Amino acid sequence: MSGWISAALALLLGAFAAGSSPVTSHASPDAASRADNLLDGIFKEWLDAFNSGDRTRIKAVYARYADDPNPMFALEQAVDTCGVAIDRISERSPNSMIVLLRQRCLPGLQRLKLERAEGGATKLKILDLRPLALPGDGAIAATAAIANRLAKLDDFAGALIVQRGDKRVLARSWGLADRTGHTPITLDTPMFLASAGKMFTAVAVLQLVDSGKIALDAPISRYLPDYPNAEMARVTIRQLLSHRGGTGDIGILGRDDGANRATVRTIDDIVRLNDNRGPDFPPGSKADYSNYGFILLGAVIERVTHGSYYDYVQEHVFEPAGMKNAGFPDHDHLSGVAVGYTSFFGAEAQKVPNTNVLPWRGASAGGGVSTANDMLRFFDAMREGKLLSPAMFTLATASGATSWYGMGFVVNSAPNSSWGHGGNSYGMDVAAHYYPTIDTTFICLATRDMVCNRLIYAWNLRTFPPQD
Repeated sequence: MSGWISAALALLLGAFAAGSSPVTSHASPDAASRADNLLDGIFKEWLDAFNSGDRTRIKAVYARYADDPNPMFALEQAVDTCGVAIDRISERSPNSMIVLLRQRCLPGLQRLKLERAEGGATKLKILDLRPLALPGDGAIAATAAIANRLAKLDDFAGALIVQRGDKRVLARSWGLADRTGHTPITLDTPMFLASAGKMFTAVAVLQLVDSGKIALDAPISRYLPDYPNAEMARVTIRQLLSHRGGTGDIGILGRDDGANRATVRTIDDIVRLNDNRGPDFPPGSKADYSNYGFILLGAVIERVTHGSYYDYVQEHVFEPAGMKNAGFPDHDHLSGVAVGYTSFFGAEAQKVPNTNVLPWRGASAGGGVSTANDMLRFFDAMREGKLLSPAMFTLATASGATSWYGMGFVVNSAPNSSWGHGGNSYGMDVAAHYYPTIDTTFICLATRDMVCNRLIYAWNLRTFPPQD
């Protein structure tokens, strides 16, 4: 621990102890002193590791005291903040403390909460770090600053839009669409959406429910009467839309799924690859995120419309929303689509193009492309009632049996309620949500691993006050 940190901590602890509102403890003076010393030591060790930026040291502290060997948020914050300095200790008792920390290269404060586990052990019950909310457009400025830093590290290339009401308070892009060229990414550059495309499938299904062509509580056997597995055929449309069907994954999205990827080009091909197995659990009994469930919904759309899933979504979702650059290009027609670069979520030291791990074509579980501007148009069209009736809109964007999901949309509950969807895979990441309490839409599309999730959390935590 550096000398200035030790001195600052000693001064702060002394000032706190001498304050007019001391914390009352029922522990003996010796026990309280030992607890204080132990907590101080843990805090000093955490601060030193965090400010070092050394991932191995940070992981070791969290593993030792919080049984968390991979504290992703703390690791990211160490980079985003450039380290922290003690501002003040806001609360203190023998077994807990709350420290407010100044960020070295971002505005505002971080709050660190430490609470010892019962029994006098060195383990912590709570080791929680989070930024505090910022006034005005402070969260916007901080998010843009983090995006700048990550872009310089080649951990972000993409586009960000934050719209409050009808005003764009942030609309920027970073990086190149392809390292081999010199074309910059813009707000109109198509990028892969991964699972964010599930929103389009859900809108299509709910439109067909409204028109009487699909019934929410009908089993898929009504629309796919030749489906081979009888147990899976009993799963309902409602269960598929809310991830309660037990339908599992599709076997073509993993790095090692190349053999399967080579055999599929259509939605029917993906169904044939998976149609011999039953549900992973009794349908309706619990929630488990499923890509195959949305492939089955795509197959149902094709059966009831007597056409292709792609044509239906183009005509009934993209065109009414004004999404001119959204679509589902196949592997041979990716000109103009930004190339994704992946480290396979940290498995490799260098980022490589994701081209070899892309399926032939996106489908109803995701994998289409869109631009940041077009994704904003989609959210505007949803809010303006251009795509769904009020009843279907509520079903889509309000949680039901699945607390975190409506029908095709991820739902976050009050007080910071939102609806939308994310998407991530190798060399692509999406975060797209609307926050009705502040009338704000957040859109992030990226061609790197997991970075939009990082940016939406950076913005969200600095926008809304902590709830604990």
